[in-house]
Amino acid sequence: MKILAIGAHFDDVELGCGGTLLKHKERGDDISIIVITHSGYESPTTNSVRLKDQAKQEGEKCAKMLGASLICCDKEPTVLVPTEKFVLEVEHIVSKIKPDRVYTHRPGDSHADHAAVGYVSLRACRKYDEILLYRSNWYMTDGTQEDNFYVDISPFMEQKMDLIRVYESEMKKVNYSWIDFVKKQNFASGAKVGVQFAETFHFVKMFWK
Repeated sequence: MKILAIGAHFDDVELGCGGTLLKHKERGDDISIIVITHSGYESPTTNSVRLKDQAKQEGEKCAKMLGASLICCDKEPTVLVPTEKFVLEVEHIVSKIKPDRVYTHRPGDSHADHAAVGYVSLRACRKYDEILLYRSNWYMTDGTQEDNFYVDISPFMEQKMDLIRVYESEMKKVNYSWIDFVKKQNFASGAKVGVQFAETFHFVKMFWK
């Protein structure tokens, strides 16, 4: 099975569906990751900086841990606009991968980059059979109540935490609070379906041929 995960930034995929990708890895599936931006930025409100070279190195390390092929489109973050040109650029890359299943952002995500990539991904991946939307931040996100696909990641939870810890460029700024948040989020999701830890998705399309 060919799996494609699409993220706006380095760390989005690991936060939103890292456990699920680890499960695909164990199954022997072919995993590809597309990261749209170089993920470097300077925040005028928090005076924080993320160096794009470090973000890429961290992303490459995580891709290796996942046994995944990594493609970075190197676009500038925080200014993404979901144009048809953008759709065609992503569609061109996806057409070379020909995935059986796609994991990507929610178009209603509160982060503008995530929302843009979610919209573009749905257009670019419209020809493929299975599309599932993940969540990768801790702010209120439109549509989270519509989660209808659960993945038991209990055996992979600690490995998922190892993936997230790789992103020191982000984790140090929040005193590694993401670790606790994600674990609690996945624990709460697991409780809904009777497992220890789960990741949740909204499936847009699930076509059994």
